[in-house]
Amino acid sequence: MNAKITFFPVDNGDMTLVELESGRTILIDTNIRAAADDPTRNVAKDLRDRLKRDDQDRLYVDVFLLSHPDQDHCSGLDKHFHLGKPEDHSGDKIFIREIWSSPLIFRRASKNHTLCLDAKKFNTEAKRRVSRYRESGLSVSDGDRIQILGRDENGKTDDLTEILVEVDGLIEKVNGHDDPGMSARLLAPLPLSDDESEEATLTKNNSSVILRFTITAAGGSCRYLTCGDAEVAIWERLWDRHKNRAYWLEYDILLSPHHCSWHSLSYDNWSEKGEESR
Repeated sequence: MNAKITFFPVDNGDMTLVELESGRTILIDTNIRAAADDPTRNVAKDLRDRLKRDDQDRLYVDVFLLSHPDQDHCSGLDKHFHLGKPEDHSGDKIFIREIWSSPLIFRRASKNHTLCLDAKKFNTEAKRRVSRYRESGLSVSDGDRIQILGRDENGKTDDLTEILVEVDGLIEKVNGHDDPGMSARLLAPLPLSDDESEEATLTKNNSSVILRFTITAAGGSCRYLTCGDAEVAIWERLWDRHKNRAYWLEYDILLSPHHCSWHSLSYDNWSEKGEESR
């Protein structure tokens, strides 16, 4: 099959499906709202129509990545996806074979705002899968797998090296399998530097997962940059970090950070400064 990226029309939110040439699928964020709130498009049906079923007749995605725990990036998760032990799957919820999760997006978010129910459910599921890894190692099966994106603070991920991707590192496996049609460079969330004043800057938005995918198929390759709600502070840090290898930040397709928000470009407030903003 051809590789494909689908951006679902979810208004002020994000939901993207990456379909690899191998047939494996990566869903980045979900914003499936109640029908009454979104009368123009049934994105739940759109998504389901693009997914395959496994040998147990479960619709599935190979990977689900949550960029950060804002409601407009995880709405509908608990309603439409199975969260919990694989053997407890029932009904026709979408089965998630593997989760990609960053502990920092939750640690920094909890300091600044209350998590919505879907975000709490995701966090609980991520912790369950980490526990399964600690019990069984890499022998865990579909529905129990997790890949940790970036180290947690205070050594809390030091025993997870087999499933840990360091910042600046490459992800080359999808649901535990090598996939020659994809690699993804983990650019963020970045750890704190020695400047402790940065803690106020690294809010939930600036702690979004940022990945630069290279997607390869028979017709060539495409560089896709996905960045959640990352704002100008993180882009400045990334440029300082990679200015001698700026090609890491190059892309063919960019999902505009923070839904094209001005704050992804400037510290200024447009409503206050207007044309004087910079």
